[in-house]
Amino acid sequence: MSRKIQVKILAKNYLKNIITQKEMATSQQHTCDICMNQHITEYAIVRCPECDENFCEKCKTHHEFSKATKNHIVISVDNFRKIPKFVQDFNFSCPEHDESFVLYFDTHDKPCCAYSFHNAHTRCRNSTPLHTLIKNIKESSSLADLVTTISDLTKYLTNISEDRSKNLQDLVEQKNRIEMKIKTTKEAFNTCLDKLEADLLDKLQKTFIEQELQIQNILKDIELRKSKISEMKENVTIVKSLASQFQIFMVMREFTHIANMVETHLQRLFDSGSFNWTQISGT
Repeated sequence: MSRKIQVKILAKNYLKNIITQKEMATSQQHTCDICMNQHITEYAIVRCPECDENFCEKCKTHHEFSKATKNHIVISVDNFRKIPKFVQDFNFSCPEHDESFVLYFDTHDKPCCAYSFHNAHTRCRNSTPLHTLIKNIKESSSLADLVTTISDLTKYLTNISEDRSKNLQDLVEQKNRIEMKIKTTKEAFNTCLDKLEADLLDKLQKTFIEQELQIQNILKDIELRKSKISEMKENVTIVKSLASQFQIFMVMREFTHIANMVETHLQRLFDSGSFNWTQISGT
């Protein structure tokens, strides 16, 4: 192959790599929805959760001064990407009728658009205007209570985990002490106690394994719930700072439900004696 042909091939591959890198960079950027509807490609800089649309600088200005949307709160596209995926999926529109949610039914535990209300929920009670529920949600006592509950659960789970770990460590020390007692007894009585030693060690091992398994199972359960609560704590912090008020309201209800279940589970374990200090008889 001639040097001239080799140079052409290298140049072609170089240009191909540059084009590929640009395409990858473009695919990671959001485009302005308003411009796209006009068959124009402009990169978005903000997103409006209420409109469920991305805006470029120009369209963002129109959105800010439009009478219908001037009160909407937008967030940067970069911050929107930081919001957990399941929170991004919350929007202000009914997926069935493509209308904005206007009411929230406690009975059904879900928002409702005007079309659904007039055609399916006219007899339903305990409805509240959605804008009333989500107004100032970031400063609400309910959100503060949820944050406090999650924080308290994190501390409680940590304390339980530490307590169970210490109990497990103590069990190991108990086991070692009992083994030393058994070995000392064996040395004193020599071979006549060989059988007794074997029986005692076997019973000790079974008891230790049983108690160890119980605590290990509780630790696994606690760690899973601790991880879930920790994730909730991080998500609440992100959502509180970046998400829309409606999204915060939806997350708050879901996380409160999960937090209540964890509290109930922990109380059930406490009532059943699962957190009582375990001892091996013979110490």
